[in-house]
Amino acid sequence: MAASVSKSGNIKACEEVIFVATLGGEDQNGNVSAWDARTGNLLQTFRNGSAAPNSLCILGGENFLAASLTKPVIHVWNMLRQSQKHRKLICGGKVSCLAVTPDGTFLAAGIEDKIHIWQVSTGELYSVLSYSSVEVKRLKFTPTGEYLVAGYRDGAVTVWELQDVLYHDPMQVKEHSPVNTFIGHAGEITDFHISLTHRVVSSAMDFTVRLWNLLSKEQLKMFELGAPVMSVTMDHSELALYAGDINGNVYAIDLHYQRAERSVHIDTREVNAGFTFYAAHAAPVRCMCLTRDQSKLVTGSDDKTVKVWGMMSAVTPLTITLNERVSNLMVLPTPNALVYPDHKPRMLVGNLKRHLHGTDGEDNMEDIFIEIRVKEKLPPLSALDDIDSCTSSEGTEMPHNPVLSTKELESLRQKANKLKRANEEIYLFALKEILK
Repeated sequence: MAASVSKSGNIKACEEVIFVATLGGEDQNGNVSAWDARTGNLLQTFRNGSAAPNSLCILGGENFLAASLTKPVIHVWNMLRQSQKHRKLICGGKVSCLAVTPDGTFLAAGIEDKIHIWQVSTGELYSVLSYSSVEVKRLKFTPTGEYLVAGYRDGAVTVWELQDVLYHDPMQVKEHSPVNTFIGHAGEITDFHISLTHRVVSSAMDFTVRLWNLLSKEQLKMFELGAPVMSVTMDHSELALYAGDINGNVYAIDLHYQRAERSVHIDTREVNAGFTFYAAHAAPVRCMCLTRDQSKLVTGSDDKTVKVWGMMSAVTPLTITLNERVSNLMVLPTPNALVYPDHKPRMLVGNLKRHLHGTDGEDNMEDIFIEIRVKEKLPPLSALDDIDSCTSSEGTEMPHNPVLSTKELESLRQKANKLKRANEEIYLFALKEILK
């Protein structure tokens, strides 16, 4: 059972934090919370909003993003005291999954059958990707941020090269195709993990976990379990694979078990050195991840608990009891924003645009418009050319013009000079605010 809210001193002593999101209502407090991975103490809760499955992301070490369960909204929470604690980013449709690049530059969202990619700081929409008419269920960037991997309801997994799909020039918009497509699964993709060496392990409702190369269609290994697999992860050394199924069971599988076989059936009724099996939860295991030193496995379930296991040992795990079902789970080194909440925000999160970067049809609310009311009738261009040529000749008297008098011309010049000074002041003010 988790303890009550921890004090600031305990946060500084905390090395790793478990961030948990639950399937509570939009107006319910504590749908996103932070817990000490070692003691199970509650460190902080974030009010308002909900978090749909496969949508919790951390941005710049100080912001959390999660998609709403019922609305076309992305919730943004900030861990710093000096910033706005909760914001809503409006999208063009209900978001099914979210992912952020490791450097926090781009945000990818699955909306129905399309993938939208925004620049985080400006909110500019840089790309809309479409592979098929099937809903996108899972999104993840590779550890380097070079590729975006997407899982679909029909079991397909696509790989997109980020640099290739961004529309830097709006006049050269073209259709993009994934650099790789893996179609080994026969059911909805539930989860996948991407290693540092670009190996992908994916799970689906077809009872299987499959290991494959990111840029190759070749399947390296397939493990068949006894139930639909809901979550999966892999250690950094790529020696062990962990999977959670719909019945609450957790498997620890040796990736080199039966090395010569490409397809392995896991039978829990048999005692085998190739895998370990535990009845970990009383409901589906929705998410799992390893701690930074790979010594503990953290699992979250529909039974409203999060459990921290010592590498799947028989020792009773640390259990965190929640009020709602778990939808998302992350284990991260303690962010500085939790330890030093009085620091100034560093990350800018712009309002999300609905039209592609640089194209018409989007009202830019941040533009400054100045209306200049001129009572006098403006002269034609030919008359202005005559005036400029006359004033440029030294000692030449300005000829009489039937359209503009000398007094009217001087009045226009004064207004033009005032407008120039106003533009300079606006520019300097905007520059000062941006560089704060």
